[in-house]
Amino acid sequence: MKLGDICSKIGSGATPRGGKDSYKDSGTAIIRSQNVFDWSFSSSGLAFIDDDQAEALSSVEVKHGDVLLNITGDSVARACIVPSEFLPARVNQHVAIIRANDKANNLFLLAWLQANKGILLKLASSGATRNALTKRMLENLDVNLPPIDVQNKVAAFIDSIQAKITLNTKLNGYLGA
Repeated sequence: MKLGDICSKIGSGATPRGGKDSYKDSGTAIIRSQNVFDWSFSSSGLAFIDDDQAEALSSVEVKHGDVLLNITGDSVARACIVPSEFLPARVNQHVAIIRANDKANNLFLLAWLQANKGILLKLASSGATRNALTKRMLENLDVNLPPIDVQNKVAAFIDSIQAKITLNTKLNGYLGA
């Protein structure tokens, strides 16, 4: 089955007019490639846009549970799910939103992308001067998914592991302070 068949959205955003000079101190987050890591989201350097800019980018609104995938540059193929505390948000042109439909579990899809990162990296380096994944490449990616109930069980297990990692990271931070 193709990734495009199990997603209700695959698309990247744009940089607001004026580039980084147009960013604000608060407002709607604009997620850039520097915020997307493998399995995790970094708020370091998170930029913000005002309501008018956010409205102009409404077609690339990040929703709860969306998988974000870096599609250009040296960080191509890094993927995560943005924590809900950073919503509302939009993405720039270097980050794709991958939103699963009812045939796929978002967390399972993230795990699948991470497990198949080599395929993504190979695709990104094919014939270009700069690493890049296009919407068409992503839509045509062959994904072998188990039934949704199996995906949900695997996703629940992954979620429990991630919760333990988050707790251990917090504990380590407290111990180091």
